[in-house]
Amino acid sequence: MDFSRIFQHFLSQPPEQLTDKDTLLALLQSADPEAPEMLEIALDGLVRAGFLERSGDPPRYRRKPDESLVVGRLRCSSKGFCFAIRDEPGVEDVYIHGSNLSGAWNGDQVLARVTKDGNRRRSPEGEVVAVVERANSALVGRLKQTEQGFRVVPLDDRLLFELALTEGSPVELAEGRVAYVEVNRYPLGDLPPTGTIRKILGDGPEASIDADLVCCKYDLPQEFPAPVLEAAAALPKKLSRSDQKGRRDLRDWFCITLEPLDLQHPHGLEPNVAVSLQRQENDHWLLGIHIADVAHWLDPDHPLEQEAQQRTATVYLDTMVLPLFPPEVHNRLALLPQQERLAYSLLVTLDPEGVVQNFEIYPSLVQSRAHLSYGQVQALLATTADLGPDEEVPELMALLQNLLRLSQILRAKRHQAGGFDLPLLDLLTPHSADESGYGPLLISDRLGAHALMTEILLLANQILGHHLRQLGIPSLARVQPAPAAEALQSFLRLANAMKLDLNLQDPAVVTLADWQRICARITAPDVLASGASPALVAQMLATLPPVEYRLQPLEEQLGHFGLGLKEPYATFTAPLRRYADLLNLRALHLALSKGRERRSSRSKTVVDLHGPSGYGQIDWQVLPPKVQEEWQAFLQAQLPKIQEGYRIRQQAERELMGLKRSEFMQKHLGEVFPGLIIGVQNYGFFVQVDPILAEGLVRVSTLKNDWYEYRSRQQALVGRKSRRQFRLGDRVEVQIKNVDYYRQQIDLAVIGEGRPYEEEE
Repeated sequence: MDFSRIFQHFLSQPPEQLTDKDTLLALLQSADPEAPEMLEIALDGLVRAGFLERSGDPPRYRRKPDESLVVGRLRCSSKGFCFAIRDEPGVEDVYIHGSNLSGAWNGDQVLARVTKDGNRRRSPEGEVVAVVERANSALVGRLKQTEQGFRVVPLDDRLLFELALTEGSPVELAEGRVAYVEVNRYPLGDLPPTGTIRKILGDGPEASIDADLVCCKYDLPQEFPAPVLEAAAALPKKLSRSDQKGRRDLRDWFCITLEPLDLQHPHGLEPNVAVSLQRQENDHWLLGIHIADVAHWLDPDHPLEQEAQQRTATVYLDTMVLPLFPPEVHNRLALLPQQERLAYSLLVTLDPEGVVQNFEIYPSLVQSRAHLSYGQVQALLATTADLGPDEEVPELMALLQNLLRLSQILRAKRHQAGGFDLPLLDLLTPHSADESGYGPLLISDRLGAHALMTEILLLANQILGHHLRQLGIPSLARVQPAPAAEALQSFLRLANAMKLDLNLQDPAVVTLADWQRICARITAPDVLASGASPALVAQMLATLPPVEYRLQPLEEQLGHFGLGLKEPYATFTAPLRRYADLLNLRALHLALSKGRERRSSRSKTVVDLHGPSGYGQIDWQVLPPKVQEEWQAFLQAQLPKIQEGYRIRQQAERELMGLKRSEFMQKHLGEVFPGLIIGVQNYGFFVQVDPILAEGLVRVSTLKNDWYEYRSRQQALVGRKSRRQFRLGDRVEVQIKNVDYYRQQIDLAVIGEGRPYEEEE
């Protein structure tokens, strides 16, 4: 039973505040008939530990003031010692020996008692009194045969225990196999923890499927429940007249869909967006961005949407795709070629310089003429370039040429306004054409169609997000603050050690102009030729704060730094892949279907909610008060789940990337690779190894040819006798010595003796 809410209640209350048992029982939110008895036992234990005081009859409880009791997050080493890491600024962490953990595990939030004060040389010491919140409800481990039966040894050696298996585990148990285990019971007195195997993964971590390990670690669902599959199969196969009512019929427009992969690919990405483009008078463009109207078919109580609320977005783990919706939903709702589909069509008029002159947004009926992968677009554009001046250009090729020309105009305009791009790293796949998981646009230099779609989707999301803000309709924005100047300093030290001469205009603030200048420098031809550009891009991305979802209108003005935007950014263009996009489309639907075009029935001022013409005239609440209140409350309830889902998804995708790097390095043990020194400490230096940007450590103890001293000002290790140095920013050759696959730790040995030390530096 989870008692973390009880702890959090008392930690958030003033010490003198008394709470009765009924209130605490309600906090547990448990229907277990044994909950009252379990709560009684827990409260007795906390009273004996000195965390709570009990008074009165019936008893009431309050937190007992005791400075020796602290709350912290447990961080353990494989050698058996741990620290309780405290959140309060300026306080020391508490050292806890493995014998004083009282059944707590690495990552748990614990209540610890300080038993010995610290001093300048030593941290305070303590013991765990109680576990506030468990961090490991499941784990991945290796099976071990014992006289008492099979046990599970966690692959993460910071988890200092073994689990006994309960009945119901699979029969195919064998020494050394790797399994995903659900924890049934945590350590209790002398009783060991127990667990049940949920899945056998392989004969060892290297034999296990990387994506399976990540799915297990982050509890990512790989299958859809039967009711969800049934709901997907029940979606209408054809559009009815009522479905088409009130929509603009754009089926005769020539529009196409573009995605990274071909639809025949086993991991193809079903199209959410179709695009069209027409030349008008005065060289103006009419750009059509047609987004699959998924929201038409669902509501918050629909089984498909309930499942989407839990998944929050599609997860891409190399060749494994964990979709937001079952495949049948994609077959019925995605903008597949030659299929009539419901959509929301954003029709944007742009002048020859790419400036938006006007736009309209309407529910529509569309039919895509073709689907092209980015590779196919590249081939067609190359074919078009080879046509003679008198040869007629087919309609499809003419459309691609015009889309490419417009996207180049939009890109130049965005860069003039402070935007920037970075090259897509080889390990990343452009699953989506909009922002990367890091925030900025990572553009493939090999796939021009990727940049083409990026500009179009970025424009659509900006227009629609701004439209909802102007109408005062609640929606979900994505914001990203600028990196802190302190976070960027280590990167600048690295860049300047490589003689790139980079700095901030104001040392205390990072501006878009700074970032744009740095991006241009680290991707300049000379840096690209040196081979250091990918490592610099990776290091620069690591300085960015995470992207967050916020409910807009925002209380504070926040932009999206990674996209070079000073206004919040909202996404609409992937409703089959991101639940937030589906909700933003529903907000748009509310505005157009229930929004009030005038203040009252007697008002003469009427505005068109489908475009920007009424922005300056609207001085009333567009949505009826009850609709606005209910919609805002619904979004507020979904926001934490969407934000947490985004965080877990980013962690899972980066975890897989780390495992892939470890797997690559493990297959090349003993081989030599070039790399870049990206960090220097007194115990060694870190090298980012080409070609996959794996980070490894060269320990100073492995430098046998000399005694090396750490020079913090120069960020270098310098040999006493040889006067050779290994310095931040140096290119070196390293041999792969050892790889801890699960922990993603790589030990390296340097080849050579470094470069001569220069006194004037």
